[in-house]
Amino acid sequence: MPTGLTSLLTTYGYSLVFLLILLESAGLPLPGESLLMLAAAFASSGHLSILGVIISAVFGAIFGDMGGYWIGRRGGSVIMKRILGRRYDEHLSKGRAFFDRHGVWAVFLARFVPIVRVVGANLAGITEMPFSTFTLFNAAGGLTWAVAVGSIGYIFGNNLPYLESLLRRLGAGVFIAICIITLAIWVSRQISNHEVEVRAWLNHIKQALGLSRFQAWLINQYQSNQIIVMNLGIGLLLAIFSGWIFGALAEDVLSHDSLTFYDAGISRWILSLATEDGSQFFYLITLLGSSWFIALASLLVSTWLVWHKRWLQLATFILGVGGGILLNVLLKIFFLRPRPDFPIAFYHESGYSFPSGHAMLSILFYGMTAYLIASQSHSWKTQIRLGITALTLSFLIGFSRIFLGMHYLTDVLGGWSAGMVWLTVCVTSLQAFKHSKYSLVADPLPNR
Repeated sequence: MPTGLTSLLTTYGYSLVFLLILLESAGLPLPGESLLMLAAAFASSGHLSILGVIISAVFGAIFGDMGGYWIGRRGGSVIMKRILGRRYDEHLSKGRAFFDRHGVWAVFLARFVPIVRVVGANLAGITEMPFSTFTLFNAAGGLTWAVAVGSIGYIFGNNLPYLESLLRRLGAGVFIAICIITLAIWVSRQISNHEVEVRAWLNHIKQALGLSRFQAWLINQYQSNQIIVMNLGIGLLLAIFSGWIFGALAEDVLSHDSLTFYDAGISRWILSLATEDGSQFFYLITLLGSSWFIALASLLVSTWLVWHKRWLQLATFILGVGGGILLNVLLKIFFLRPRPDFPIAFYHESGYSFPSGHAMLSILFYGMTAYLIASQSHSWKTQIRLGITALTLSFLIGFSRIFLGMHYLTDVLGGWSAGMVWLTVCVTSLQAFKHSKYSLVADPLPNR
């Protein structure tokens, strides 16, 4: 806990908790919830009473919300708008949508939603919700919130030494993996919840790169279906970009130049982060990209496609994964790069190193599976979450190969880029054929 905050909690204790939560509940954007959690963790060390912390938070939340209610009821929202500026309009619009969706229960639930919590009481006053109704749900929400957040902070504080010990056992590598997963979840939620903005941003990039003009030129040149031309154009660009990356890496590997100079140093640094428990964790991760696991999972996906009579998708899936395995073997034979041999590595494998088969197969299998499932859904959120899940799994599997000392960084990057080239070719071919005049005969796929 920061020294300054520790000093404030030691000096002012319950008064600080009450005041900060009171002001936040009244409508000011202050870190009341964070302070409550830290104060509860501080109480676990015996400096404060957890009961006193929770009681202070309950009264601060209830009376602060009451103040916010009357500010909104008496027209004080103008003052709040001047204090918060544009953020007030943004919070207010989200708060209105939240209240419309949940009704009177929004008063109770608003306490647990950070953005809505700032304007929830103001909004209840602006909409002239009966004060008795507001008071009932406000008191219930404030009490439940204070007990829940205070308990979490207290439990966390009590178990902090255990958590520190666990982190030392697992090592920094597992912590990095947790951060990657957390970041992926956050990115997935942000993209899936802002479809309009993301599509506008992608369209802006498309315009900036001249893809729209390129697409129009292809349509005029070949008088072809717009969807086919769009898929072929985007697929071609992705394949060229991924192929360019693979070519640059391959040149470095053959000439022992550029990035390969840093391969051994990067691997040794990552291996220095390893612990026995952390290595066991990443060994489980790397199994998700092993040939036997991919084969078993591919059998299940193929069975699902046969059951639903998706013959064109089945052929593409077999070509994508099976062809990727064959392509990886041929590339390894061509480059003949020896595997790294670090004495401190957790696990050692035989065979050749470039490109990484686990990295390449993970991109192909999880990417193809995510695409096949997403193609049956019209939900933007489902498609985004499937795509980010596939990318996250592929990234973790690739990172595990370096962490365990089985591959260099360039091996993993080469596997990802080669896998992306082949995946793009397969998916683009499927999309083009799906929208061609032969699609109705070949496979009963829904038109998108």
